[in-house]
Amino acid sequence: MIFGGLDGILTSFAIVAGAAGGSLSTGVVLVLGFSNIFADALSMGVGEFLSSKAENEWIISERKREAWEMENYPEGEINEMIDIYESRGMKREDAKMVIETMSKYKDFFIDVMMAEELQLQVPEEDHTWESFKEGVVMFSSFAVFGSFPLLGYVVFPTFFPDMTTESLFYSACAVTGIVLFGMGCVKSKFR
Repeated sequence: MIFGGLDGILTSFAIVAGAAGGSLSTGVVLVLGFSNIFADALSMGVGEFLSSKAENEWIISERKREAWEMENYPEGEINEMIDIYESRGMKREDAKMVIETMSKYKDFFIDVMMAEELQLQVPEEDHTWESFKEGVVMFSSFAVFGSFPLLGYVVFPTFFPDMTTESLFYSACAVTGIVLFGMGCVKSKFR
């Protein structure tokens, strides 16, 4: 969410700054800004969805490979896991007992192998829906935060109709700075 928001606000501010630097009218700044926000938010959302879906599909293919190896070469997979547990400090006999017990439960053991051997978390069965939700979050965060630099051009003239285009740009700078500061504060709380 923070990534999409930062990208949205900075991209939108760059459009506003470029348009203001080119002495474009407020209407043109708004059209450029909102069309850019929509296009980039859509691009980011679709990119996030496709990236997440592709990663999950790759992980599932790796799980199928591990399942095939467990089916066709179980002693090799069991020995690999014993070696991993031994390298983490278990005595060989204890590692062997733990792994041989887990290997009786093939699906469970394959998931453990995915986590321990490949450091991959197997996605849920509805991973496509989860990927879609990630794409929606990216789209939304980009669009919402990307709109803030344009608020100076939409909201402030309502309350202050005599503002110059230079003043509108400064208000967009102020709003962008405040939102960036707030996002930085939130990000620092959730490292």
